[in-house]
Amino acid sequence: MRNYHILLVDDEEIALLGLKKGIDWEALGIGNVFCADSMKSALEVIRREKVDLMISDIEMPGGSGLELIQKVRQEWPDILCVFYTCHADFYYCQEAIRAGALDYVLKPIPYEELEGILRRGLQQIQKGQTAKELENIWGEISHQEEKNSAVKTVKKMITENLSVEISRDELAAAVFMSPDHLTKLFKKETGMSLSDYIIQKRLLLAQQLLTSTDLSIVEIASRAGFSYSSYFVRIFKKKLGITPQQYRKEQSGKEE
Repeated sequence: MRNYHILLVDDEEIALLGLKKGIDWEALGIGNVFCADSMKSALEVIRREKVDLMISDIEMPGGSGLELIQKVRQEWPDILCVFYTCHADFYYCQEAIRAGALDYVLKPIPYEELEGILRRGLQQIQKGQTAKELENIWGEISHQEEKNSAVKTVKKMITENLSVEISRDELAAAVFMSPDHLTKLFKKETGMSLSDYIIQKRLLLAQQLLTSTDLSIVEIASRAGFSYSSYFVRIFKKKLGITPQQYRKEQSGKEE
């Protein structure tokens, strides 16, 4: 279990010391107990430290506990707040609930009872953190599926259009991405650039045509999407180490 951090806010030093010494913080899983004696000092602590839960009095100099919790709920909505006060006032209780306080307890309260309230609050924090972690995991899974789907769509388009010129812009538009974004994504997911992948697929088609048809080199180059047969021959030899004619002859010899 992770260590949580709590902030005690009260302008009475005795009340702060009583809380600090009276609660078994370690048993609750609370690693740090911060103290503040006003709204201003409380906000300074929250800005400086990671605070999970806050226990605050209501009447304090320089701003009430109600003002403090409203400020906290606006800027740090994940912090749970408990009012610990001697004011048994229905208005205060009502306002505390409206402000989103976890509970409103009156001084003095048995420490065991307060510990139970804090334990409930910490369980609520843990549930929220678990929910966020699951949300992040599912978000990452969905994002990965989207990326896989985009790459799969682009691969399919390339395969279906090997004999014609298809631009990077057309491929990007088909998966609702910018050309630069698609280029980076494709490289990351496949380890190959778009242009290298297209050439690889065209050469595979050319190899099939060389072994399964009697088409001329010029016609094969055209069907495999190469504008010029001279460029086709040069790329073929660069990638496979032999010319298309040599490849056809070798494959023919193997079949015999």
